[in-house]
Amino acid sequence: MTIPELPCYPCPYNASCCAFGTTLSGDEAAAIESDFGPGLVYQTRWGEWRTRVRNGRCALFRNGGCTIHDKPYYPTVCRGFPWLDGDAEGPYEYDVTICGAFEAQPELIEIQRYGVRR
Repeated sequence: MTIPELPCYPCPYNASCCAFGTTLSGDEAAAIESDFGPGLVYQTRWGEWRTRVRNGRCALFRNGGCTIHDKPYYPTVCRGFPWLDGDAEGPYEYDVTICGAFEAQPELIEIQRYGVRR
């Protein structure tokens, strides 16, 4: 099955998925800190790296888009969302309706549930 391409960047849905921070690999976190300095990412008490949320959006979201969307260290989780879970290396199994495209086109939910397999 072909996965439909979604309008991600720029997002016509006010970047609804960016209302949450995202999980990062250690390398992604290090690259972000190297380019932007400290403060945009943090490590949880469980050892997970995440982006900070400021003013209801990921701290890397500015002027209507992600500041690192075109960078090689763009988070794997963001790159695969809402089709694939970059952490679990399988289908994204959480609430896909945080993506405005899924809210606008509910039929995408069925494609996501049953069509994305590796």
